[in-house]
Amino acid sequence: MTSFISGPSQAVQLEVNVMDRIESGWDDYWAETFRVKHRLSIPGIQQYDKIVVDFCIESLSLEPGAELLDIACGAGDHCIEFARRKLKVTGFDISKRLIEVAKERAKEDGVEVNFLIGDMRKMDFSNRFQGAVLLSHSFGFFNHEENRMVLERAHNALAKGGKMLLDLMNPYQLPRFQTTWVSLEGGYLLSEPHVLDASAGVLKGRPAMFIDVEQGHIVLMNQDALSNNDIRMYTALE
Repeated sequence: MTSFISGPSQAVQLEVNVMDRIESGWDDYWAETFRVKHRLSIPGIQQYDKIVVDFCIESLSLEPGAELLDIACGAGDHCIEFARRKLKVTGFDISKRLIEVAKERAKEDGVEVNFLIGDMRKMDFSNRFQGAVLLSHSFGFFNHEENRMVLERAHNALAKGGKMLLDLMNPYQLPRFQTTWVSLEGGYLLSEPHVLDASAGVLKGRPAMFIDVEQGHIVLMNQDALSNNDIRMYTALE
């Protein structure tokens, strides 16, 4: 396995030019590899998505026609399921490439979703949505103050009586998710095991490489892409 040298966590000390870093380190290759190709390789993921969506609708007491904000929506997996259930869905994500994929998927599926590109810390909605969700362990990419800012922005987006459902990763279950390789279309994705910095409460991004069998080369994850995957973990005590 190739050795990787990692510097200080950039999720804790976030640069101002985060959008540039996303485009150069994440969007150019890894967003689609991880959030589309790898996700689709997970057994039963589509059925799981349907179960998650039904749970969200029930928990948030959403009726057909209600407006829902899906924060960090990725490639629109949940947005499309919500739209199938007659909700008015807005999907919000920082990745230009994933939003492009999400729009293509929604069009193919014949559902209407309003997809927007942006930084979740800078969402500017006000008293609009009956519900909001932040799913797929997509909370905690920033330091504590900025993570709180995300929650405040989400709260501002909710109409009176609106509720938010937040999906958090359980650090105590990490040993169950230590797969280090998977076969994907065109080759193999290899990644190192999860590493939890217990003192900082940060789950470090997993160095990865894609062995492209069809093209005959190896793609290594660069530092920008790696740092985009650091996640601040929160426990019940916090």
